[in-house]
Amino acid sequence: MDKLFEGIKVIDCSRVFSGPFCSRFFSDYGAEVLKIETENFFDESRLFYPLKNGKSGYFEVLNRGKKSVNIDIKTPEGLEEFYELIKEADIFIENFSPNVKKRLKIDYETLSKINPRLIYGSVNGYGENWDKKAYDVIVQAESGIASFNGEDKPIKNATAMIDAFSGNSLALGIASLLYKREKTRKGDFVNVSMISCGFQLLKQNIIATSITGINPDFPGNQDTSIFPFGFYKTQDGNISIAIGNDVLWENFCENIIPEIAGKFGSNAQRMVAKEHLVKTMEYVFDNYTTNELITKLEELGIPCGKIASMTDLIDTPKFFEENYLKKMNHPELGEIVVPYKFIHFNKYNIEDVKVAPSIQKK
Repeated sequence: MDKLFEGIKVIDCSRVFSGPFCSRFFSDYGAEVLKIETENFFDESRLFYPLKNGKSGYFEVLNRGKKSVNIDIKTPEGLEEFYELIKEADIFIENFSPNVKKRLKIDYETLSKINPRLIYGSVNGYGENWDKKAYDVIVQAESGIASFNGEDKPIKNATAMIDAFSGNSLALGIASLLYKREKTRKGDFVNVSMISCGFQLLKQNIIATSITGINPDFPGNQDTSIFPFGFYKTQDGNISIAIGNDVLWENFCENIIPEIAGKFGSNAQRMVAKEHLVKTMEYVFDNYTTNELITKLEELGIPCGKIASMTDLIDTPKFFEENYLKKMNHPELGEIVVPYKFIHFNKYNIEDVKVAPSIQKK
């Protein structure tokens, strides 16, 4: 089977989430990814929960298929050994702050002199001109996302969404430069800042405040631009409903809440009345179990969904049939379920799920 990035060599000095998430994309699709670590200077996510037999599930899912190379870039000998790898590399990925990579002598200016064809991918908190350390939770706060994520106080998003988005964005930037290199025969540098990714995730909120001068209220389980577009209580749980236009709304009212059919016909009217409408909807939804309501809404063509748990995901055969999830037998973790393909190419596949590497012994 042809591999999308066959013949591409990636040197990966990144840690934790965003950088490893980026380099995993290249590993999944055929690139050789060399993860640079030592016993004393290693990716700290190797210690993150969940742990079993000394192995981290967190590290596993982000570093599958990579190879460990034990090089201490903090020593002169190790740095020279690292430079030899860079000479033959196509891509270098790191997520250090600007001053750290300069101090380590692995910045773009240094490495591009060693290999002018090198594509250097960098992801950090605040860009190349701001030496401030960051993690996803810090950027959730400082990007403004946390200021309206919740009902009456800021709530941390349960997933590292900015890490994932910034890692994906860096992969997009690197792939773009790979394409450009085919024409120019020269490498280049691409940086993704987590704070700018946070701004992109804010969608309409920044522009809305710039227009109105008003900070958005905590929206709770509702959207800040569309209604109804959120989570609602049912007889036995909760349901997600997304009614994105007036035609769907009228269809919904006529068949589910006929007493308000013909009312609140525009999204603007619904946004003004959303507190009242949530109460009305949930009063009616109390007559349905979640599954009953989903069945009825799907028959009407109204987008909806169940609030799934992790066990719900694992127990859904369709996700495995579509290769969104995959079961694998891990030598230390046992049988595990991992996220698998999220980009489906017509001619290129992830050949197999391979385990993440242990630190190479010197």
